[in-house]
Amino acid sequence: MNRILIIDPGKGWGQFVSKMYCFQKLAEYQNSKIVFLTKRSTQAEYYLRDTTFCDEVIYLNEPRKGIKNIINNIKCLLENINKINKFNFKACYVFHPSLRYLSIAKFSNIREIWGLGYKFQNFFLKKNKKFYSSFFSKTKGDNETLESVKKITNSDKIEYKPLSSIENSLRDTVGIIIASSGKERRWSIENYINVMQFLTEKNYNKFLIISGLDQSRDESLINEKFRDSIDIAFTSDKKIGDVIPYLKKCKFCIGNDTGFSHLAVNLDIETMIIQGDCPPQTYTSLIKNIDIDPLLKRSTTSIHTIKAEKVLDELSNFLNRRGG
Repeated sequence: MNRILIIDPGKGWGQFVSKMYCFQKLAEYQNSKIVFLTKRSTQAEYYLRDTTFCDEVIYLNEPRKGIKNIINNIKCLLENINKINKFNFKACYVFHPSLRYLSIAKFSNIREIWGLGYKFQNFFLKKNKKFYSSFFSKTKGDNETLESVKKITNSDKIEYKPLSSIENSLRDTVGIIIASSGKERRWSIENYINVMQFLTEKNYNKFLIISGLDQSRDESLINEKFRDSIDIAFTSDKKIGDVIPYLKKCKFCIGNDTGFSHLAVNLDIETMIIQGDCPPQTYTSLIKNIDIDPLLKRSTTSIHTIKAEKVLDELSNFLNRRGG
């Protein structure tokens, strides 16, 4: 079996999963399956285990900060290299600007190594095996993986492709994603209760509340309000692997800009994402962004400028386009 290695620690699992269509294109181009070397925080094993393009997920041994940890960090580097050398990889692609991750590839037995070539990486990659042309190249930010894969595969455009999908007839749930990676991306629970009230009046009566470990109080508020009138499943006590089967049955989702929103999109589910401190990602038409006023500056509190009335108007238009 042909295998290629992708080293990408991810900047958060939502950002990581949002790049999967690019990695699928790379697998097709190389006629190979992918082994991912990534951080455990990406939780990649759960949503990649049944895909056709991913062969295995390996988690990085993480170094520690500080001079006192030099020996331990050398040990971590060697352990990561040993993990790689158990495979016979056709090629390796490093989608991170750090020299640390490029070093893992360079000290392995892989002969063909591609990298972003950003800043100091540029000196350690062949001219035709890097995306940035020089040390002084300006970063492409969130688009660098997409643009890099386009360059590698000689593609003008890469079509979005979800990880999986199920028949619409099997979808009977609305996903409400109240989880978030931080308070700056968390729309208020009172607003989500208004959204759910609006949807129940539209005859939606089955909901999946996707929440985090610290949101049991929010779940209680929702349960207290709706437990006698609708069917609700909660997830704060569930692992991501347990949530995915529920999520796959969603007709559509609405929620915060978090990993689960991008996972929903990658399960072929139309998802309305309420933006806050970060600009929207628009890698597929399945994403329907509800953003702050364009004249406002993004901040840790800007999500709270988005009023329930605006979201309900957007949701109403969305439902009308879908036919109810």
